[in-house]
Amino acid sequence: MKNIFITVSVFMIFTCSFGQSVTNAFNDVIRVKENNLLKSSETAKSSVLERHRVWLNMTNTEGAFKQLLVGYIQGATNGYDSKFDGITLDKNPYIDFYSINLGKNLVIQGRALPFADFDTVPLGYRTSIAGEFTISIDEVDGLFSNHCVFLEDKLTSTIVDLKQSCYTFTTLTGVFNDRFVLRYTDRTLATDDFKAETDLVSIGVKNQLISINSASENIDKIFVYTISGEQLSNKQNIGDKQLIINDLPSAQQIVFVKVFLENGNSVTKKALFN
Repeated sequence: MKNIFITVSVFMIFTCSFGQSVTNAFNDVIRVKENNLLKSSETAKSSVLERHRVWLNMTNTEGAFKQLLVGYIQGATNGYDSKFDGITLDKNPYIDFYSINLGKNLVIQGRALPFADFDTVPLGYRTSIAGEFTISIDEVDGLFSNHCVFLEDKLTSTIVDLKQSCYTFTTLTGVFNDRFVLRYTDRTLATDDFKAETDLVSIGVKNQLISINSASENIDKIFVYTISGEQLSNKQNIGDKQLIINDLPSAQQIVFVKVFLENGNSVTKKALFN
């Protein structure tokens, strides 16, 4: 497992050449070696790992290029995991592009399973070139093959589905760690019907018990997470409109309760557990 992510982290870190033949030759050698390592590691491990990954590129028309990976993988947490996370080397003289977690700039970030579509991942970049850049999806696998992947630009208040189109933006030179967010839901897409269904799912917390009630559809499964993404409870095949969860740790904390209904919709609510 460690070999896969270390290999991928090396594979992701390329420099843009801007026509410099020596740099191109060096990069070609590195790419060949790292592709071979990645291929051999993937063959040995892929059959036993659950993983859902998205690769993002940041490019411009002059040839600047940097890629990052965010993956939800068996055994990872939403903290820093040396087995899964790769810190950017920031060796590209023109741009760097990374996800951010616990103050670390990561070219590869492994996150916890099961995947929760309310999860968000801050993205940052550094550029010595002012002008237009484009963020796009290079590749996806796992559940992302059939799931939307959104990029939020907080500077322009824009949310773009990268599965439908890439996103081109203008930037000055510098380091920008507060502009972009990778996300999996678009808050502008909620319909009145979905809001009504959300209102029909209620969650109560009392005496270290969590009670979940659905006024319309039967509940299929329920996951409970801490604010850091750690899974506290996993209840499946419920087939009822009510469930009481009584096996959580006793510490007072904020939790997210994700409820999947039998009609395929899901509702996530935040609660103070005490």
